[in-house]
Amino acid sequence: MSTTPRTSPTHFSRIARRLSNESGMGYQKALATVQENADQIMQQGQRLDGAGCDMALRFLLQQSLEFWGPGVGAHMWPQQYHAVSMELLHSGLCMEAIQAADRARDQDQPQPCGSTFDPSYLAAAGVEPLNYDAPEEEEWDEEPEEIDPELLKPVDEPDRWRRHVLTQGPRPVYRLPDVHSLPPDVRQELLRLPSQEAAVRLEQLVAEQPAAAEAYVMRAELHLADARDRGKEHDRAVLTEARRWYECAVAVAEVPLAFPMYDSGVLPWQEESNRPLLRGLHGLALVAHRQKRWNCAEMILMSLLYLDPADEQQAGALLREVRAAAGIVQPDETDGSGHGQGEEAGA
Repeated sequence: MSTTPRTSPTHFSRIARRLSNESGMGYQKALATVQENADQIMQQGQRLDGAGCDMALRFLLQQSLEFWGPGVGAHMWPQQYHAVSMELLHSGLCMEAIQAADRARDQDQPQPCGSTFDPSYLAAAGVEPLNYDAPEEEEWDEEPEEIDPELLKPVDEPDRWRRHVLTQGPRPVYRLPDVHSLPPDVRQELLRLPSQEAAVRLEQLVAEQPAAAEAYVMRAELHLADARDRGKEHDRAVLTEARRWYECAVAVAEVPLAFPMYDSGVLPWQEESNRPLLRGLHGLALVAHRQKRWNCAEMILMSLLYLDPADEQQAGALLREVRAAAGIVQPDETDGSGHGQGEEAGA
């Protein structure tokens, strides 16, 4: 006689650990929160696989379906840029980042480059646009009682990102203020200094040039490099410190994006003044991934890919790694069957 698999305490424990990692509330409080919401969590299905646990986490984090969607338990791709530093306010953006952004408020607005990013080359390569025109009966007027199993099918995430980029069509190209970047001679000076002296010099630059987001990025990178040399790049205290520096970099570099003139355009890597923000976002996502804050890492990477669709930093590859770590089924690229090697990772 067959039995219907049911959600076990193991699933609740997994969700609680993820909730604790994302929110910092502590495991016992997170587990109590999961147990208090057991009925709503069970609406995701009697057997919570990786995608089901992911959806339960998003419910507990009170993430809006307008920006955080149900498809394969994934974040929806943004239709306009949402400042990552503002999103992180809900999960504890460090006070130093808030203060750094306040000191760097006096910045110029982003400048249009007079060119357009045209993703039509993707269509020429065989990429199909996503269809966002859902029938009326499928619109999210009310919270559904359960998730359509079709939405939880494996999806090649980097490929879905390319399909979204194609769907958005041409977008204007912008460059951020030059003050975000350090002068080349200063950069060379820092590379010549021993790590301890470079750290001191970077902290001086942060005080002297509040809008130099690159100084914060280099401070985080230097901190991680030193830890790697000591075999401690995954140490909790090391990651917490790197997160602080990266959050400062992102908060400072996002100040100009509050200007109305910035029409959610592309910030290409080729423009050097855009690189501090793009490097900061990638570094912050990598740190979140190592801290097992996969929900946060995914949000950051999707925001990064929105700003730089050409993906010069291979954020799409990191996104795949993050979603696999979270237990989201990924298709096997070798056969395209949708039944990949990691299919049981979140079961």
